[in-house]
Amino acid sequence: MERLIRTHHYEALRTTDKTVFIILPTNPRLSDGDAFRVPPNTTRTRDAEGLVNYYEQADDDIERLWREKLGRWLYNHIVKEDMARKGISPTSSPDKVYLANFPANYTLWTHKKGHPHDPRIDHYLYGSRFVDKFRSPMEFCLHLKWILDGQPMKPSRTPDCRCRWCDGTIPQAEISSAFGTYHPPRRDKDRKDKDRDGKRGPRTKRAAPSTSTSIPFKDYTKLNTTSAA
Repeated sequence: MERLIRTHHYEALRTTDKTVFIILPTNPRLSDGDAFRVPPNTTRTRDAEGLVNYYEQADDDIERLWREKLGRWLYNHIVKEDMARKGISPTSSPDKVYLANFPANYTLWTHKKGHPHDPRIDHYLYGSRFVDKFRSPMEFCLHLKWILDGQPMKPSRTPDCRCRWCDGTIPQAEISSAFGTYHPPRRDKDRKDKDRDGKRGPRTKRAAPSTSTSIPFKDYTKLNTTSAA
C-alpha cells in the first residue's frame, strides 16, 4: 500500500488496485464528536396504533455508501489540493475512494418510522457537539472539512464552519449544486414519503438482487475484495 500524503488530520493510502483510503485520526481531540451524542430512541417498540419509531445502527452497506461518497469528495476537494501544495503528483487517478473511518465519536444510524413492515427509512450521522445530526454525506462534507482544518472557532466561540447548520446562510441545495450534486428540496422528499408513516398498509416491494456482504466495512484494506473478484 502506497502513502499518497500524510497530514496532522488525515492520511491517504492507495492500494495496488487504484483504490484510495482516507484514514482519520482516532484521537477525540481531533474531532468535535461526543460519544454521548446518539439518537434518542434505540429500542424497537410499537405505539398504541402499532407503528414504530426507532433508530438502529446502520449496516455495513449503508456505511460503505456514505464513506465512499465522503471519500470521493475529500479526495477531489481536499486531498488533491494538499498534494499540490506539497508538490506531490499522483501517478494516476484512483478508481475508488473511501473514507476509512468517521471522525472520532461519530456513528451512523438508521431511523425507521411508520408501519413496522414497510417503515419510512432515513439515515443520519450523529456525534457532533454543534450539530444535532447530518442527513446525508453531502450535508456533512463541509463540516468534515472544518474538522480537518483544525476546527477553527469564531470569536463568539461557535464553529467557523460553512456547513448549512453551522453557517446557516446558504441552503443545502445551493451547497450541493456548487459541488455538482443534486439535493432535492425538503418538500419533495416529504411529499414522496408522506404515506410511509403508517397511514397505509405495507406496499409491495420489488425483490432486490442479492449482494454479498461477507466482508465487514471496518477492515478497509479489504473493501474492494468483492468488486475485484
